[in-house]
Amino acid sequence: MRSAVVLAALLAAVAPAHARTFSEEVVSGEAPAVAPIARALAAIAGEVERIVPHALLDRVVAFERSLRDVAHDANGKLLAWAALLPTATPDLAVLTKSPLGGDEESSGFGWRDDPIRHTRRFHGGTDFRADPGTPVYAAGAGVVVFAGRQGGYGNCVYVDHGGGVVTLYAHLRRIETKKDAALAAGERLGQVGSTGRTTGPHLHFEVRLEGRPVSPITAMTVAAMQREDPEAGRLAAYALSPELQAKAVDGSDRHKTSHARPERAGRGPRQQVLW
Repeated sequence: MRSAVVLAALLAAVAPAHARTFSEEVVSGEAPAVAPIARALAAIAGEVERIVPHALLDRVVAFERSLRDVAHDANGKLLAWAALLPTATPDLAVLTKSPLGGDEESSGFGWRDDPIRHTRRFHGGTDFRADPGTPVYAAGAGVVVFAGRQGGYGNCVYVDHGGGVVTLYAHLRRIETKKDAALAAGERLGQVGSTGRTTGPHLHFEVRLEGRPVSPITAMTVAAMQREDPEAGRLAAYALSPELQAKAVDGSDRHKTSHARPERAGRGPRQQVLW
């Protein structure tokens, strides 16, 4: 319909005041032979010409063009600005796979309340709720630099993807890879568990850039943008700057659960957090 409206408006703008409409010329046989699709558009345009004033159509077309011009200019200026700035983050395009496939985020990245110590503590990854034994996959091609037990992370695997990009998979029930193993993107490396400092089975997933943790959700989004539109991806990567990431606050509603146990008489509500 929009194409017909634009066609009618353009014909009205360029034709003399006494000229017949394009649809009338086609019907009368005075116009050159046209394809069936052109005749169909002309018929629609003829109907629009009888209902909508040409002046209004001209204004609509002009307004839409001006909006497209504004959006194009703004995008060009942002990309030009990004090109002048130094590279803020390593190339994340290597991260192409979700570590679980069907991810259900249970706790996010950033500052939050520690459910055990009841103090503010920075959570350096994203927790994905899953059943014990659920397969865990490498987010991108890389080399295993650690596979074993490590403090509160329990059984965990570190994968170095090169260029300063490292991913961590923690609280695993079982590790199915070994140090120095080369992994392809999407290759299985372990199973979801609840080893280490945790209150339930889940995968703790981290993305680290030059040794510092960044939001995994943001990092994976930037990675997809860098593959599809490198310039836009470079601009979006500034969301992973140390200044912004250090102030991140976990926005997930981790205290609500539809399967919570009944609260104890005379006690405060339990806090359900998967660490």
